[in-house]
Amino acid sequence: MTSRFGGRTAIITGASRGIGLAVAQRLVSEGARVCVTARKPEPLKEAVEALGGPEHAIGIPGRAHDPEHQDAAIAATVDAFGGVDLLVNNTGINPVYGRMVDLDLDAARKIFEVNVLSAISWVQRVYRAGMAEHGGAIVNVSSVAGTKPAPESASMAPVRPCSATSPRNSRSNWAPGSV
Repeated sequence: MTSRFGGRTAIITGASRGIGLAVAQRLVSEGARVCVTARKPEPLKEAVEALGGPEHAIGIPGRAHDPEHQDAAIAATVDAFGGVDLLVNNTGINPVYGRMVDLDLDAARKIFEVNVLSAISWVQRVYRAGMAEHGGAIVNVSSVAGTKPAPESASMAPVRPCSATSPRNSRSNWAPGSV
């Protein structure tokens, strides 16, 4: 095990499987302790075990766009590991496919809330929970569709550029604070 991230703690959303779990595994293998979040408790529990158990990882189930869940995950991370140094916003949904002109606006609102607003909310909360004072790193996972058309999911077209560009905007706002 290397120590590139030794002494660092990360929160990774959407991390019970796939990209989120792979990111968590890499961070743990390089010395980080992690809090992984996801909606379903059982796969999350399995992910924590795969990451080496409570010495290396904790899992907090909940919906990524729920502010109470965000607060609970951050508080549990601070309690278990002393702080939050890294945030990986990996949560995203794409429940509809098709043309943007056919998109149900309630579905669009939900997609925007989960894929964009929840990422902004997580960033605000970890910033206030300590990154403002000691710095840190934030990664927002998005889709290549944020930079080029994806005809099979054109209904996502308005959302993906927002989730792809918000990290750049955050960086320009918070660079003086070392985030």
